[in-house]
Amino acid sequence: MRAPGTGFTATPAGGLRAWLRRDRVRRAVARPAVLRPARPIVTFTFDGFPRSAARVGAALIENVGGRATFYASAAGAGQPGPSGPGFDAGDVKRLLEGGHEIGCRTFSGLDCAHAPVDAVFSDMVRNADALAALGMDQRLISFAYPFGETTAALKAQLPSRFTSARGAAGGLASGRADLAQLRANAMFGPHALQRCLAVLEAARRKPGWVIFHTMDVGPRPGPSGVPSGLLERLCGAAFAGGMRILPMREAVARALEESGG
Repeated sequence: MRAPGTGFTATPAGGLRAWLRRDRVRRAVARPAVLRPARPIVTFTFDGFPRSAARVGAALIENVGGRATFYASAAGAGQPGPSGPGFDAGDVKRLLEGGHEIGCRTFSGLDCAHAPVDAVFSDMVRNADALAALGMDQRLISFAYPFGETTAALKAQLPSRFTSARGAAGGLASGRADLAQLRANAMFGPHALQRCLAVLEAARRKPGWVIFHTMDVGPRPGPSGVPSGLLERLCGAAFAGGMRILPMREAVARALEESGG
């Protein structure tokens, strides 16, 4: 469901026609679920992921006893990029030892809405192999679509490979939901702080599950990044509101268990 004041969605290029096509795909539910957690949950996710997310972002979330999910595109590992340097093997090791989750994206950031299903799966396999070479020794069970979008054909095949897949349309992952394209809220864009605080409050009142997404973290982040002060404010608000701050794998399991699913 979409909470009041949470309408911003990180939208890829393509104009109105592309938006309408992708909206139809979002409505084609591939893994239906009813999510009614007993206590509110918040999940912070980082796409890419830049080194600043693994170091600054992880530390801010750990400060309030939480853990996050870091969706890796291994092509950027150790490489400079618009969101800063990419993660490295040391970041993978530290995150896993700290109880965070490494999630999967495509290796190259391939747009799943424009690529054949076979090409997407080949890129996923390449990503998993590259992450294993960097020390990833756990099964990848959480996926995030680059740009938040996909095709109905790909969505239909993902549930056999991943527990969840995350999109980028704003709102709560609560009530009737699609685990193959979960709603998530950008921590960047117009009025980011107000929007994010509003969806946190909606999740606290329901109670429900809110997912946030971003890329880098810092005092002057890139266009898809979050200021460190804003992330710290959201972590504090979630903690003060009695919310559990969990990575995707644990949030899905808890929400389903508490909903009788």
